[in-house]
Amino acid sequence: MSPEQQNHHQSRGPSSYAMQDPERLWQILDPRPGQSLADLGCGPGDYALEAAKRVGPGGRVWALDRDPRLLAALADEAQARGPENLATLAADLREPLPLQSQTVDLCLLATVLHVIKYTLADGRLLREISRVLRPGGRLAVLNCSMADLSFGPPAHLRITPEELDELVRHHGFARLSLENLGFNYLAIYHKK
Repeated sequence: MSPEQQNHHQSRGPSSYAMQDPERLWQILDPRPGQSLADLGCGPGDYALEAAKRVGPGGRVWALDRDPRLLAALADEAQARGPENLATLAADLREPLPLQSQTVDLCLLATVLHVIKYTLADGRLLREISRVLRPGGRLAVLNCSMADLSFGPPAHLRITPEELDELVRHHGFARLSLENLGFNYLAIYHKK
């Protein structure tokens, strides 16, 4: 990342986007042209912006976050870059998602589980994700691994892949894949 990109990126807020090889991440996520993706807890929107390019003009990306400043900066960035298929939505992930039922092909939770661990455990968010996903839709969870604790959320807020599997299983999801991306892991589930 160039110094100009770093300065611009820092002005929009922290992101985990550069913690792993983005190209490898997108190869695994594999969003297709024309599909829809919801970036839940999008922060500065790095994942959402890239997803908008990958699903193309026939696709749709919803970037959801509770911070209006981040959403405003992301909307400005999207307008400057030109993806017209990206919409920002104010949303608290502890509440019902402001998305129609069965309209999303891929829900992405990128390094936000430490913020919503207890909401995830009570099932509200998983029920909402299940509601908005189309039949056969996928849930992708990018989360900090337990291996390196030199930065990121404290250990008691992190979730192991096995804990995550147990939580999502009760809401009709089965794991498709698990990838070690270094500091993070990526678990992908499909809606049964």
